[in-house]
Amino acid sequence: MRLNELSINDKAVIKKIHAKEPLKSKLLSMGFARGEKLKVLKHTLAKNTFDIDINGVNVALRNEEAREIEVEKI
Repeated sequence: MRLNELSINDKAVIKKIHAKEPLKSKLLSMGFARGEKLKVLKHTLAKNTFDIDINGVNVALRNEEAREIEVEKI
């Protein structure tokens, strides 16, 4: 399952980052690493952007960034 498939208030654990550089480095620097837990706080109706809580920090991701993150829903 990819991060962009989650709904509001869903929680998940990151399994793998499929992005290529430089996006992969950007995601890692924001705390998106394998094993980290996250929660979807909100998203736009069309799911163009996502507001994610990871390690107590709110991060906004575009849909094309979120689909590069493989997660397991918890």
